[in-house]
Amino acid sequence: MAEQTKTRRNDQLPEGIERREGERGASIRVTFAWLGKRRRETLRVPDTPANIRYAERLRAEVINAIERGTFEYAKYFPNSKIAKIQNQGKRRHLVTDLLDTYIETARKAKILSPSSIATYAKWNHARLQPKFAGRFVDDLNTMELRTWIADLASELSPKSTRNCIGVLSSVLNVAVIDGFILTNPLGPIKLRTLIPKKRREDDKIDPFNAVEITAILAACPSIEERSLFQFAFATGMRTGELIAIKWDHIDERTQTVHVQDNIVSGEKGTVEKTTKTDCERRVPILSAAKSALAAMKPISTMRQIGGFIFTTPEGQRWRDDHQIRGRWRIILRKAKVRYRNPYQTRHTFASTLLMAGEPELLVAELLGHATVEMIRRSYGKYIKQEDGKIKLRGDYDSSFGSPAPPVPQISKGTI
Repeated sequence: MAEQTKTRRNDQLPEGIERREGERGASIRVTFAWLGKRRRETLRVPDTPANIRYAERLRAEVINAIERGTFEYAKYFPNSKIAKIQNQGKRRHLVTDLLDTYIETARKAKILSPSSIATYAKWNHARLQPKFAGRFVDDLNTMELRTWIADLASELSPKSTRNCIGVLSSVLNVAVIDGFILTNPLGPIKLRTLIPKKRREDDKIDPFNAVEITAILAACPSIEERSLFQFAFATGMRTGELIAIKWDHIDERTQTVHVQDNIVSGEKGTVEKTTKTDCERRVPILSAAKSALAAMKPISTMRQIGGFIFTTPEGQRWRDDHQIRGRWRIILRKAKVRYRNPYQTRHTFASTLLMAGEPELLVAELLGHATVEMIRRSYGKYIKQEDGKIKLRGDYDSSFGSPAPPVPQISKGTI
């Protein structure tokens, strides 16, 4: 009677799928023909409807690979005795070794930017090495990686999750090219189904109003900090671009600033490179920006730090965006202004111009975007006019801080 019941249950299963009773309960077995012999492989998953569907899809992939002549036993059944016999004498590669080799190659050949290499090295050390220690690349499977990504997304922000996965994906793509694996097991995974789309608080466009800008600038304890942030509000430049800007980039004749350099964080400190989009641009010097430059001129003349415009109150060049963010946080607390990150100075510049009716194309060019799509997607609610390239219509004298800050006094003990 028990045998009849078991047979009846198996008859309800998809072709090539069987139930197998064991000491730990029922499991699922996949059957197929390979090299003229019938093969049976037990999957280490419980007997559930979802796993039965998974086994059916797996068997279909196996049969398809056999027909195409690309079947590799260890890829589909890494724990099988047959797979282990097949792999004897074949060199296998550890995931951790491939990660280290990829990053070192990128570092020597300079195929990635310094900031990208630093990011890859960070994720390799913090997440990938601990996770895949002792694992061979041909052992990795899509199901395992899908679970890992879901766990990762529950701990990290969407951007960080994608960055970490991107490192592993790049390494696995190279492993495919080198013939270590047939396909990238991350390939079938749709990240949008695993990673939430919710934007981080720091990424939201949340510009400052004129009252807040005035309070922020008034709370700056030094000429150097006030000038930096006032110039940021009035030009929409990124933090790295502000650190990199020199007096040589100021065109007195056209009253514009030539934005061409940027500062990024590398493995051994900051690195100078081109702008984020590798696109140079010119930004008009509005009244607030002109006042900030006037305040910094005598200070820069005395310090002469590599021709850079903005320096710290201590008389050094700004190191990176983390240093600026630390000062910014203190100033906003003193000004009693709700905290938003320094990048909001850029959003404030863009939204102010768009609300005044400046064309989308012009604002896109001032921000360094090649098209207006980013402007429409990010600042749609601020746009007031159709496209068209014209001069800025407003004088914006009071939009980004008072045009005439107090007479500069060089910080004591900083020269």
